Amino acid sequence: MLDVPPRQRCAARRLPAWRGRSAAEGERSGDQAVGGSAGACAQAAVAVVREIGDWRLAIGDGHRPSHSPISHLSFKSIVVNKRLLRLSLFQLGLGFSVVVFNGALNRVLIAEEGIPAGIVGWLLSLGLFVAPVRALMGFRSDKEKKTFGYRRLPYAWYGTMLVFCGLSAAPFSLLLLSKASQLNSDVPFPVAVFFCTLIFLLYAVGTHVGQTGYLALVTDLTPKHERSRAMALLWIALITGQIISSFVIGFFLQDFHPMKLIQVMQSASVIFLVLAVAAIWKQDRPVELEDDAEDFSSRIWTVLGTHKMRLFFAILFFGTLGLTAQDVLLEPYGGQVLGMSVAETTRLTAMWGIGMLIAMLIAWQVIPRLDSPIPVAFAACLVGLTGFGLITMASANHSVAMFIGGTGVIGLAGGLFLISTLSLVVSLADIKTAGMYVGMWGLAQTSAAGLAALAGSNLRDVVSRITGDLARGYTTVYAVEMVLIAVTLALLIAMPREAFVTREKGRSAFAGLTDVPGA
Repeated sequence: MLDVPPRQRCAARRLPAWRGRSAAEGERSGDQAVGGSAGACAQAAVAVVREIGDWRLAIGDGHRPSHSPISHLSFKSIVVNKRLLRLSLFQLGLGFSVVVFNGALNRVLIAEEGIPAGIVGWLLSLGLFVAPVRALMGFRSDKEKKTFGYRRLPYAWYGTMLVFCGLSAAPFSLLLLSKASQLNSDVPFPVAVFFCTLIFLLYAVGTHVGQTGYLALVTDLTPKHERSRAMALLWIALITGQIISSFVIGFFLQDFHPMKLIQVMQSASVIFLVLAVAAIWKQDRPVELEDDAEDFSSRIWTVLGTHKMRLFFAILFFGTLGLTAQDVLLEPYGGQVLGMSVAETTRLTAMWGIGMLIAMLIAWQVIPRLDSPIPVAFAACLVGLTGFGLITMASANHSVAMFIGGTGVIGLAGGLFLISTLSLVVSLADIKTAGMYVGMWGLAQTSAAGLAALAGSNLRDVVSRITGDLARGYTTVYAVEMVLIAVTLALLIAMPREAFVTREKGRSAFAGLTDVPGA
């Protein structure tokens, strides 16, 4: 039975709200009103049923009736979040694939097989060179009308199959490059590297295409006032997938053998495919859109045509540079400068993941209550400066605890910055431009992260070689990152306060989700 608050029951009956009258007064008034009470209650019941009908219609078209007096009955929010939980399975599976490629396979090729780190770095950085495909595929998904009327689903599906093929073929890269493999002795090393490049390229393109179509699909299915929490949920799923898979893969690879890694990679490909299909199955709906003659370059200018959008993407680029250049340096910094063991450096990933998860939970609660996600991005930069200060001082004090804590703080900063910028982008998009906005965000974020990894590692090598001091090489990179974060702060300060207001004055555009039980 629906529990309508007393004040709303009184409003439906056109009676004044109860204000603490005496028992005698209440009894007398009740006797007088008993004749009309049944009719009033019937009217109230009709009003409630009518509101429920409006809410069900709202679920279908994604718009919440602004006139609803039953504000605490957030039927749409509950349904949408169940849908998002299923959609988040895609990110969960993607987390498994990331650990397989960037974690297990990366380490085995360098440490166990002795493949030059430069070649492995080239394979892992291929995503940087094909990042523009995000914007192109986002634009194509905005205009798509040919594949049975679906727009986002085909691209999410194409990307899923490419990632699956890349994961399935990944064991061949190990066989091609492994010194103990018969296949390695039969294939020249340059040819082996070429085929490995194709395999990693398949995975990189699949990730870009699939995630762009997927995020555009989520944007279409989620009302604007719920998108910040939707993105936080998706990245919680991604990080959870990485954490779970790291433990699972570590368990199965305790006694390492190349065949075990091959079995793990093939199992991960099947797990990803099952989760991705479960996530996107029957999520998209056929739509009829008017013909749009705007071409790709014109759409890019539409997105970047205003000063505030150009400033925003500059903030995204410099902020991502400043918060990600250390990603490939933290583990070697702990081992070479602080003397940490392999077991101790493995805790860094856990601390980073904990920081990211805390950031997602903070974003889940804070961003919907603000006029704009920009203050959260500002706070992320301040937190990032604190984190880099801690890991830099850890070298001078030779403090492992300070270094591990600083790593967690950097994870917190990175998570806040990522979700705040993504929440802002999806809040600006509509059904005709969601793919392009998400694609441009992915292009800027991925390009900056890839460039940061390459520049950070090379800067560390150059400075260490010139000074003859390993610690100086690492701390120089951290200092440059702090400068980049300071530049990002300056750009955020230059951003007009009213430039990205994502809610109506006096009412949070995200207020609908505060009615979800447990939120």
